[in-house]
Amino acid sequence: MQSIAYLNVIVPKTINKPNSNISMHKINIALLAGGDSGEYEISIKSADEIQKQLDPSLYNVFPVHVRKNSWSYNMAGVKAEIDKNDFTLTLGTKKIRFDLALIAIHGTPGEDGKLQSYFEMQQIPVSTCNSFTSSLTFNKYFSINVARALGVKCAPGVILHSHNKIDVKRIIDETGLPCFVKPNKGGSSVGMSKVNDINDLETAIYRAFEEDDEVLVEKFIKGRELTCAVYRDGDSLRALPLIEIVSKKEFFDFEAKYDPALADEIVSPSIKYLTEVRIKELSTMLYEKLNCSGIVRCDYIVEDDNIWFLEVNTIPGMTAESLVPKMIHEAGMAMSEFYNIIINEALKER
Repeated sequence: MQSIAYLNVIVPKTINKPNSNISMHKINIALLAGGDSGEYEISIKSADEIQKQLDPSLYNVFPVHVRKNSWSYNMAGVKAEIDKNDFTLTLGTKKIRFDLALIAIHGTPGEDGKLQSYFEMQQIPVSTCNSFTSSLTFNKYFSINVARALGVKCAPGVILHSHNKIDVKRIIDETGLPCFVKPNKGGSSVGMSKVNDINDLETAIYRAFEEDDEVLVEKFIKGRELTCAVYRDGDSLRALPLIEIVSKKEFFDFEAKYDPALADEIVSPSIKYLTEVRIKELSTMLYEKLNCSGIVRCDYIVEDDNIWFLEVNTIPGMTAESLVPKMIHEAGMAMSEFYNIIINEALKER
């Protein structure tokens, strides 16, 4: 049985571990950023921060910007297109093949399984969940229902498709007021609204439809918002210290997520010990049951003794302002050592 570790301090380890079946040569990493969603700029910032933390003595890192049909390497004034037939990069007379795709794309096509499917066909390891898990968890409605089937508390909700007629009364009968309206497939709260008045619901739904062809309307649960990140390290699943999010706006929207003045992010918050343990147990259970890989963050609302699951983020933000790096620092771990573990785990499947 796998062990579950709740980290305070992690012993650093390098990618060149004894008895590792990974070659001792420098690893060629394609660091993919950008994407086709409203999270493009955040993805670029995440990738820039990741690159700073990757040990140049271990890795050759090649930033690849993905936007629509253009996949391009652009660094130090050198620009070249990726050959998507075999995912190689030609610089001068040298053809570079990659050992790993480190995906830092939030939203499509990096978080919804599309890139993962491509790399699976190319037989190139990725730093994230596989294509099926990525696709499932990116769909909030599906992942919530899987979590509910596993015995996790989830708020009542209604899924709407672009071809559906909007029946405001039926929706409110299910969710009540206030409620949250959000794109079903998306992140960083782009296109999300909190609705307090039934007369504002239809406008909020149309706003969410601008970001996605599916919209999820969920009951508002009043409580404390907490998040927990989990990753695999050998035979153990490790849960990082929790963070509580206290938004100074009506909810933790896109602006509040990336403006430190608009939200307090409390690392290792003061909560009941059993609540903390339960959140970590839920997060590691979901990580395992959903067959996750890489770093994954689970979000919750805690209402008294009830823990309500919100969503899974399989490619969480990794900017200097993002939640997961703060958790890693709280755990007493260097970011470079954390990435060594993530890369090492991904390369084990080669």
